[in-house]
Amino acid sequence: MIVLFKIGVLYAHRTEFYNLVRFTEENFWHSNYNLEEKLIIDDCKKLCAIFIITLSFSAQGTCCGYMVTPILANVGKNQSERVLPFNMWVDFPTGLSPYFEVIFSVQILCVYHIGVCYICFDSFLCIVNLHVAGQFRILQYRLMKLNEEIRHGTNTLSSTLNNKLKNCIQYHQTLTEYCDELENIFTLMVLGQVLFLAIVLCLVGCQLFLIDTPASRNVSLVLNLIGVLCQLYMFTYSCDGLIQESINVRNAVFIGTPWAYLPIDKAGKDVRRKVMMMIMRTNRYSCLTASGFFPVSLETYTGVLSTALSYFTLLRESSRDLVNP
Repeated sequence: MIVLFKIGVLYAHRTEFYNLVRFTEENFWHSNYNLEEKLIIDDCKKLCAIFIITLSFSAQGTCCGYMVTPILANVGKNQSERVLPFNMWVDFPTGLSPYFEVIFSVQILCVYHIGVCYICFDSFLCIVNLHVAGQFRILQYRLMKLNEEIRHGTNTLSSTLNNKLKNCIQYHQTLTEYCDELENIFTLMVLGQVLFLAIVLCLVGCQLFLIDTPASRNVSLVLNLIGVLCQLYMFTYSCDGLIQESINVRNAVFIGTPWAYLPIDKAGKDVRRKVMMMIMRTNRYSCLTASGFFPVSLETYTGVLSTALSYFTLLRESSRDLVNP
């Protein structure tokens, strides 16, 4: 259901999503950076690779568990006792050949397709969030670099600094509008994902610790639990990085811009006015919210874990009451 929900949300915003991807590819994923800026982009790429590889490994391991568990369970059984990855209630014998082989293959293919669709949207959002946070870091670097323009000098230096600061302001405005577009496209998906992950953590924990399952299925459940925790951390960490880096721009503007050393002339006054304007703009940080209810950050990660643990405790106590009335 969550996969269909994500597909439906992106389909409703398909034009905006396409424009967002094209803008990201043209303005973020290029090689027109200096050495320091390339190091920032490389850090983003390394972090993205770690998150995506871990999540993909866990998802693929979970899918393999759904395939291996029935294969091991069917060893030594006749056709009437064979089991499928998922139970089916139909009017023909699913354990007989070739029905069993066809249904088994279709179910496994469906599992892998669902697994890919399940992680691809969150992986894309994580990559985009980390790269936008990287762009805010690049903006901070460019603002701090303005200190190199400090000279006790002429209107020419003030005018040069004024032009560079103007470019930084325009770039900050572009990043802010980009984050607003991210919020417009993904805000409903973010809310659904937070609620869904809290439920999944609770249910997987119950199935792993409270229900007797085969060893092969336990391995799948452990990988599933690791994948969900990684997915939630990846999701909240990237959103938290977006918040923190957008806030840090304010300090970079105040510290990095040599406004105090400029002469009191027209260009110097213009620089000071732009510095004040940018500081006022950076008081509103960029973030992704869960449909406007709350901004997503690392605090959301701890909140979801606390909620899932509360649900798990409630289910455990309920199961004990059923066993020992």
